Amino acid sequence: MSKEPRDLTTPMEILEAALQKEKSAYQFYDNLMNNTNIELLQEIIEQLRDEEYKHILIIEKKMAQLRSS
Repeated sequence: MSKEPRDLTTPMEILEAALQKEKSAYQFYDNLMNNTNIELLQEIIEQLRDEEYKHILIIEKKMAQLRSS
């Protein structure tokens, strides 16, 4: 079961929770892309999905920095 935001106390717990949300959002947009054939809609969804991917990379980088410090 996932923790409530108020239960997240360490930086790593906060980043892990954020990472899971971003991965979930990425999957949501990816599924939408696979279920539409309207080009304009696909373009918008692809942009949103790609933004989520950028967020995933940022969070993973910060987590790696925390681990190495």
